[in-house]
Amino acid sequence: MAQGDVRQPAAATSLSGAAGSMTATMPGSTAIWHEPTKGWARTRYEIKKSNKWGYIFIAPLLLDFLIFTAYMVIRAVTMSFQEIALGSTTWVGLTHFIKIVKNDLFWNAMKNTVVYTIGVVPGGILVALILSELIFRRSERAQVFFKSAYYLPGVVSSVVLAIVWTWIFQPFYGLLNYVIGLFGAAPNNWLGNPDTAMISLIAMSIVGGTGGSVVLLTAAMGGIPTDLYDAAKIDGASEWVRFWRITTPLLRPTLLYLFVVGFIGNFQVFDQIYVMTQGGPGFPGATETVGYLIYSTAFTSLQLGPAAAQSMLLFLFILAFSFFQFRIFASEVEY
Repeated sequence: MAQGDVRQPAAATSLSGAAGSMTATMPGSTAIWHEPTKGWARTRYEIKKSNKWGYIFIAPLLLDFLIFTAYMVIRAVTMSFQEIALGSTTWVGLTHFIKIVKNDLFWNAMKNTVVYTIGVVPGGILVALILSELIFRRSERAQVFFKSAYYLPGVVSSVVLAIVWTWIFQPFYGLLNYVIGLFGAAPNNWLGNPDTAMISLIAMSIVGGTGGSVVLLTAAMGGIPTDLYDAAKIDGASEWVRFWRITTPLLRPTLLYLFVVGFIGNFQVFDQIYVMTQGGPGFPGATETVGYLIYSTAFTSLQLGPAAAQSMLLFLFILAFSFFQFRIFASEVEY
């Protein structure tokens, strides 16, 4: 700079961009950057600010949910109001629902579903509760052994279990008829008799499906303070009183979970019915459930619209049962 040449400081300037805004002040000062507040710039900023690898890792599961769950649910709801034939669709409104409500086969399937669910869920939880109480009194090594033994059938596929139990119930050379024959009882066609088919399915589900409940209940029992049992012993309470008055009430949160999950799962029973009875015996089917009826309507009769409407009604029944259970069993117990 020449002698006598005096330059004035540059005026403050403001720079704006898509990713935000930055104000430049006098030389040597610190630039001030402002976060974007709206639009795509704000979205990009939030992604950069967060852990972007997290979004990358959950992307496959998110796509799986959107395509195979969310889209399918929306599609099923839409199909329940349509008549689908040879690739063409016709909007029919509530026609399918009205026909289903007036169809005796649907109500027979609903009755069988309710009977099966009421037999399996409370019965299975009762058996699991008794087994858990007996197992919890044993040593730690014994608890691990028995819990593993009872949980093992839950690892096996339901189809495999159904095939094994079909052989057990076989009328001519089945294991069950062989055992009762040792006591002089006559063999019975357990799955071919309308009077015993549903009972056989319920018994199979209870015997083979209590493992998970046993594990959860024994874990919950371990969280109950021992001071409560000590105080009850001092008061002279028997083992039955301690179980009924202390253990069972404090297991209500776990029991609620088992009831809700059990009702939701067993209302959708299909595998055992398909493998063991095909909805029979007799007409209307003595073991035909709503899940099997939906399958036969969609893939045997090729009536996709009515099948979608049946699935929507099944969803409403499950929702109503779940709400009822929460109202009855919900508790604020904390320990």
